Amino acid sequence: MKHFKSYHLMNKKCNPLIAILTLTFLLSGCGKNLNDHKFISATIGEKNFNLEIAKSEEAKRTGLSNRKKLEQESGMIFLYDKPDYLQFWMKDTLIPLQLIFVNGCKVVDIQEMAVEQNPSAPTKIYKSKAQADKAIELNKDSVNQDIIGQNLKELCNKRIL
Repeated sequence: MKHFKSYHLMNKKCNPLIAILTLTFLLSGCGKNLNDHKFISATIGEKNFNLEIAKSEEAKRTGLSNRKKLEQESGMIFLYDKPDYLQFWMKDTLIPLQLIFVNGCKVVDIQEMAVEQNPSAPTKIYKSKAQADKAIELNKDSVNQDIIGQNLKELCNKRIL
């Protein structure tokens, strides 16, 4: 049996193995709220996009705000438990975006969202024209309006966590 050297931690002796295991256990849950970065790949129109999943309320609230750029063919997908008329705004968002509303796997609406020019003016609200249970934010003009009514196969065939 190997003997572990004891270390003093806050005036108490502590076995280093126990300290490491305790620290690992305590930190294992920290990343879940701070780093809600899971991704799904989806074909939208003719392009394949890598979408960051925003499922938690914090991730939905933050969205793409304060990001200085968004890589081409990337974006964010917002997931909701049930279809509803969804509302988005561009507060603190630094890049123009395209917003695609999806119900099930069918595209029901697409809107272009401009960067707010006057921070002291009321923020414009972008409302879905139909109920949706998902919304996708992409770079402005990423897809054509003619995909309204189309099914996004990856959203039909995959369970998004």
